[in-house]
Amino acid sequence: MIPSFLLAKLYIKGSLKNTADGFEFSLKNIIDNTMLAGIGPVVVGDKSYEAAALSMTVGVKTWKGDEISRTNAVPVRMGMTLRVGVTAEKLAPGVQRVSVSATTTDIGRIKFDISDTVQS
Repeated sequence: MIPSFLLAKLYIKGSLKNTADGFEFSLKNIIDNTMLAGIGPVVVGDKSYEAAALSMTVGVKTWKGDEISRTNAVPVRMGMTLRVGVTAEKLAPGVQRVSVSATTTDIGRIKFDISDTVQS
C-alpha cells in the first residue's frame, strides 16, 4: 500500500484549470510503471464525478473514464504525464480541494487529496 502523502506527489501543482466543458488537472507518474484499470470518483467540494464524467489523456491518446477497465487497462509508464478531464460545471476561482481515486492492476485502489488554486 502506498501512503496517500506519497500519492499526492503525483499531482502537478498549478495544473487545475477550467476548460470549455468543465475542468482538468495533471498527474505525473513518479512511482513506477503501472496499468490503470479504473479512474474515479474525482470529488471536488461536495460534488462527486464518476468515471462517465471523466477522461484521461496520456501522450496523444485519450480514454473516456468508463472505457478504462481491467480488460482495457491503460499503460502508464514512470515519468509520464496524464491529464484528467472532468465534464462538469466550471470551478469557482480560488483554492479547491480535490480527491482523486483510481485503480491499478498491481496495487489496487489508490486515493489521495490535494488542494490547488484554479488557474484561469
